[in-house]
Amino acid sequence: MRGTEERRPEAQWNDLVRRLLAGSGDLAAAREELLREASPLVTEVIGEVFPNSGFSQEELFRPGYLGLLNATYNVHLARGKDFQEYAKNLIKGEIRQHIRDAARRAPIPRWLKDLNRQIETAEARLLRETGRLPTLCELADAVNITEQGIAEIFKAREALNYVSLSAEQRQSDPIPTIDPTKIESRRPDSFPIELRIRIATALEQLGELQQYLFRSLFPPAKP
Repeated sequence: MRGTEERRPEAQWNDLVRRLLAGSGDLAAAREELLREASPLVTEVIGEVFPNSGFSQEELFRPGYLGLLNATYNVHLARGKDFQEYAKNLIKGEIRQHIRDAARRAPIPRWLKDLNRQIETAEARLLRETGRLPTLCELADAVNITEQGIAEIFKAREALNYVSLSAEQRQSDPIPTIDPTKIESRRPDSFPIELRIRIATALEQLGELQQYLFRSLFPPAKP
């Protein structure tokens, strides 16, 4: 791991970035050099942002390194930020996602995530049309789900969108119990939400079997 190596001056990093943006010279060599010289950023981010995550530096280094790879191979997406700031943001994002995926104690069904997105889309549309945030009744009417069903979906929103990055704080993270039978269509529908949820649940169960078979057929490579 290169966290203890002396970092190359930022001006020289930017020289490599300029070469990559200009598309001049040996681009593969420039990417490799930038990746090698900037790798201490991963260890720096772990120490600054995630010291109390409950995960080892070695475990967090892997997703952080993926973020650095992303930054190195997509320098044109920095949109005016210097490379260090851009790379740190991507490193943080990958590490946060790794912690939340690994620490989430209650898996969120795919259909519940989709309903959550539908509600967010409807909320944004109603805000544009009326110039104010919608009431629960208006939102329920827009997505054709009863107010009780909307309230049930809301119970999952906090757990869906947030997992503490601190190991100590995760002990009090919300773990809501969702009752799918309370999520019903507000108006008669040829394809009611209740039926869609049952079908989606069955497909997700088949998906778990599919993932198991894929893992059996294509086991991960040994480190």
